[in-house]
Amino acid sequence: MKADYDIAVVGGGAAGLMAARSAAITQQRGGRRTSVVLLEGNPKFGKKLLATGNGRCNLSNLELSIGHYHGDRELAAAVIEKFPTQRIIDEFEKMGLLCRADQEGRLYPNNLQAAAVLQALRFSCEEAQVQCVCGFLVSSITKEEKEFVLVSDSGERVRAGRCILASGGMASPRHSCSQNGYTLARELGHSIVKCLPVLVPVKSSSKLLKPLKGMRSKVYAALLADGKKVAGESGEVIFNEGALSGICIFNLSSLVGEWQRTGKLQDKAVKKLEISLDFAENYSWEELLHYLRQIKTRHSSLPGGELFSGLLNLKVGQELAKSFGIDRQRPVAGITDAELKKMTAGIKSQKFEVSGLSSFENAQVTSGGIPLSEVTVQTMESKICSGLYMAGELLHVNGDCGGYNLHWAWATGLCAGSSAAKSGCEGLGERKQC
Repeated sequence: MKADYDIAVVGGGAAGLMAARSAAITQQRGGRRTSVVLLEGNPKFGKKLLATGNGRCNLSNLELSIGHYHGDRELAAAVIEKFPTQRIIDEFEKMGLLCRADQEGRLYPNNLQAAAVLQALRFSCEEAQVQCVCGFLVSSITKEEKEFVLVSDSGERVRAGRCILASGGMASPRHSCSQNGYTLARELGHSIVKCLPVLVPVKSSSKLLKPLKGMRSKVYAALLADGKKVAGESGEVIFNEGALSGICIFNLSSLVGEWQRTGKLQDKAVKKLEISLDFAENYSWEELLHYLRQIKTRHSSLPGGELFSGLLNLKVGQELAKSFGIDRQRPVAGITDAELKKMTAGIKSQKFEVSGLSSFENAQVTSGGIPLSEVTVQTMESKICSGLYMAGELLHVNGDCGGYNLHWAWATGLCAGSSAAKSGCEGLGERKQC
């Protein structure tokens, strides 16, 4: 029986939309009729895409480098090098969408609307004559001779010569239709690296978190493995009951996930992880101690609970003073120099022992998935099942906050789509790379 389509793309999120568009345009450039179907289980495409960047859609980053990625990043480097940020900017400009970067290099649509990104992708797919089908949740895939048979949860069938899996990960399930992409990959012979939530709050049992709940503070957050710093980042930390949050914490969560999965960091076994917060990163230990001594000398009647009022968020300062054992009403004149040194150390390095990660419901991205070692990264084709391609979060690669995860979705979608289309060209001989 002849296949219904040359290419079926499973998943109508960022990677799937880009893959379907790329496949159809590549077919047209080859002088062939577009024969691409995009299957999405939700009633509408791009539900998670609309929520990215607080609705503004952080598309990519001008500071793109493989150092911002985790998982199988050594293998992922080839994809990142082949699809730099400018390539993504060019692709969206072809769709009529202009982009702009903020002062930190984060790339957004010019109108700061995620809806505009989704609209550009949808219209581009329609112009390229992609058959877009919503409400088709693929529940199983089998390969019969040279064709894939995709069956929906309602029993509908689609046959295709090649298949691109871009069904996303397990993060933020309220924005996803299903996390069955891993099951589908297993059905076709792939293994799965254990999946964990990342870009997520990091849990801690520290008693200081409860009184600080809901507060924010500018800090330098460092991840300590058995007391030794392995990573760090400046940013705003948000205190939750039982967890630390904020972008700087989210970026450290990828390493926490690696530790949870393997018990190691940087190829070394680690027994204990801590997050150390420096509440005065712009001041050295000596400078901070000098400042506190001046406060004691010049404002001797100041209540002890207000010792940090000129340095920190007022409530945060009060709770830290309390944690140091300082009586809130006790005049600072009575604080000893030894106590000032102890407080200086606590302000410069307040430690929170890590007890785990928050749930997938609170996560932006999934760590884990299909190993890149099972994929030819130049084409994103499976090494295990010919004609099967992968893209996006389903793969064992995840990026930091700042547009790196969407960039991975665009890059792998472009590569998988064009490669799948080229592989169907008759008379090409050896397959071309994207």
